[in-house]
Amino acid sequence: MKKNKKLLIWGVPSLLILAIILFFLVDGGVVAGGKTYVVKRGKLDAVIESVGEVKGEKATEINLPLVIRDRDLRVYQIKIVDMVEEGKIVKKGDYIAQLDQTEISNRLRDRMQEKEKRDADLKNARIDSTVRLTQLRQEIANAVLDLEYNKIDLEQSQYESEAYQRKTQMAYQKAEIQVEKKRRDYLLEQNRWKMRVLRDERRLEWLDDLIARYEEAIAATRITTPEDGIVMFGKNWNGSKYSKDDEISIWRPLIATLPDMSSVISETYVKEIDISKLSKGDSVNITIEALPNKSYSGEVNYIAAIGEDHPGFEMKVFKVIVRFHDSDDALKPGMTCINHIVFDHYRDHPLIPVDAVYRDSIQSIVYLKSGGEVIKQPVELGAENKGMTVVLDGLQEGDRILMNPPEDML
Repeated sequence: MKKNKKLLIWGVPSLLILAIILFFLVDGGVVAGGKTYVVKRGKLDAVIESVGEVKGEKATEINLPLVIRDRDLRVYQIKIVDMVEEGKIVKKGDYIAQLDQTEISNRLRDRMQEKEKRDADLKNARIDSTVRLTQLRQEIANAVLDLEYNKIDLEQSQYESEAYQRKTQMAYQKAEIQVEKKRRDYLLEQNRWKMRVLRDERRLEWLDDLIARYEEAIAATRITTPEDGIVMFGKNWNGSKYSKDDEISIWRPLIATLPDMSSVISETYVKEIDISKLSKGDSVNITIEALPNKSYSGEVNYIAAIGEDHPGFEMKVFKVIVRFHDSDDALKPGMTCINHIVFDHYRDHPLIPVDAVYRDSIQSIVYLKSGGEVIKQPVELGAENKGMTVVLDGLQEGDRILMNPPEDML
């Protein structure tokens, strides 16, 4: 009797424990090595993750000086021969970069040589014009004298025969024509030399101005800051930051910026297949790689209307600006951040692990335990986040699915 009672005392709890273990082994949630999962309802945020760069919303731009960008100088690219380290804190007027003066100096030398030649040409033109016009004035004077001689002959011919009178009259008319021609030739030659001299004078004036601009451009190759700030260098055509020996084009004149970190943004790029999911005002959770113990909140402030090619992406991407709600001294321009953009919220929907979803030739499926059988159950899925996905159709709360397909159904 005592023996039976002892067996009863120890047997009942043992059977209860065994039953509990069997329940979880066969029907439980994520137990027994994750072999089955009981579908539960819950909430899930649909998130798009994108890598971005921390920037100040407003920044003072430091561009190639306007005098270097002057098209008349014909300097279309210029090399950076020296620069300070990015992130350096500077004061107004501090040096940040030195540009190569070689091409500007060569073009300045060419223009100075041209000016010397033009100056000599102008002097020669003035001398030649004086000599030529003096010669023409002398020819006019001689023609006037010939006209006077012919006039005297004409007056004296009245005592001669009619034929002689006709001859002297024709000689006088010819002399008149000759005087008029000499005077016209003189005016034409005078205008021609005047235009040539004026053209050389204007060319010299333009060269003087151009030489002054070249000299100003040489002085402008030393780049300084217009105000206090943190130096962030601009980007090359391929998206890389400017470094020593890179060339800056006059069509991409931004050398550096001095960001204002009182209002912070993240500049990121989203693939074209995802951009339609986003809207201005979507909430964003932001993590910083350099600050693993911090996170920030923000919202989508701008979505580009046109896609673009961008290094690191195989398809077109759209520029997206995320504005931080708050800023602190730990945030520095140029930090890499991860933007978790929440574009939709699912509330009270069936949720299942992503690892429990498989795909046949046409649709997503799960392996559903129904009675004593396992069937392939088609499912319509929504967004996924943190290893879980929303089930829009195909499963109900309480359904049990296999985490791994049965061997006989592979």
